[in-house]
Amino acid sequence: MHAAGPHPPRICWPDWKRIPDEMAFEVVYTSIAQKELGKLAHASQRKTLQASLSLKEAPFPSGKHRKKVQGFSFPCYRLRIDPSSDSFRLFYGIDGDIIYVLRIVPKKDADRIIKGLRQRPFPPG
Repeated sequence: MHAAGPHPPRICWPDWKRIPDEMAFEVVYTSIAQKELGKLAHASQRKTLQASLSLKEAPFPSGKHRKKVQGFSFPCYRLRIDPSSDSFRLFYGIDGDIIYVLRIVPKKDADRIIKGLRQRPFPPG
């Protein structure tokens, strides 16, 4: 028997990156994100919608496609979407059990958009 350390034991789900159904998140698009989605080609829209709906069950970063964005006062994440030859970034924030899709932008605009997102209130109204 070993002495208990300073931290309590961790309790994890069997697949800790997935959220149980009773804890699934709701995905809400901001008006700006809706407009940006509408400007994408049909195939890119479909891929983006599929990716954003997958966030309901696995919203937290894992692997190379999801990344937490630093320097925000709220949990802000970037989801990389690569339909065919185009590359997009979907930025989202989490407030309770709601995932707000904040922006959907081409990769080349991502750094500029991050700076603007830091200035916006969250959750969006």
